[in-house]
Amino acid sequence: MTAKLPASVGNWRFPDDVHYPDSDDEPLPDGRYQEPYFSEIVGTVREHFSDRPNVEVSGNTFIYYEEGNPRRFISPDLHVTLDVTAEGFASMDYRNTYLVWEIGKPADFVLEIASESTARRDVTEKRVLYAQIGFGEYWRFDGTGGDFYGEALVGEYLGADGQYHRFDIAHDHQGRPHGYSPTLGLWLYWEDNQLRFYDPATGIWLRTRSEERAGREAAEAAQQAAEAARQAAETRAAELEAELMRLRGESA
Repeated sequence: MTAKLPASVGNWRFPDDVHYPDSDDEPLPDGRYQEPYFSEIVGTVREHFSDRPNVEVSGNTFIYYEEGNPRRFISPDLHVTLDVTAEGFASMDYRNTYLVWEIGKPADFVLEIASESTARRDVTEKRVLYAQIGFGEYWRFDGTGGDFYGEALVGEYLGADGQYHRFDIAHDHQGRPHGYSPTLGLWLYWEDNQLRFYDPATGIWLRTRSEERAGREAAEAAQQAAEAARQAAETRAAELEAELMRLRGESA
């Protein structure tokens, strides 16, 4: 049973016209290869922006870019949109899709994860289409270090001419390619086949979902050990008190 939705949010009314599917029931093209990267990257960025309610972070969600035409959609592996209004979130919640004309703008940041079957389109057709749609930044990450894209990490911004232009990608003393995203306010690093994010505002590396999980497990283990130690100390104290009382009784 589907819950009844309100007729409107603010000045925006829920339309009831063209159907824009939220899924094509197809898995990621190279799911076994891409899914681990996908889960870590989307989860890490989503957690970073979790305290900013006006930022939308999503992955593999359909973005429709031509009003009235449900065939015109694209699904980047990650997309981030800043300054989303309440009406924009209402639209996404209602349809479970991203309609550019209802959100009010295209995503500000999109990223594709390289795979054998998608790499060619990522650097050709998608690159042209993403510029036409107006995605502000387009990043590409190749976990292999370059087998699919020919380079490990690429970041581009949409210029006033409607074309993508590259951000500088440098290499640190460890040889790690990295570039800065003004949209995210983060440095993106290719490191040991993974995409890592560094926050220059805090001087902290964003923890991946695996690291968050390991951290929680370590904290829980430490808490359990502390509780076990406390109980053992209480038991020992009770035993000593009982022994002291026994000795006092014998000496009376």
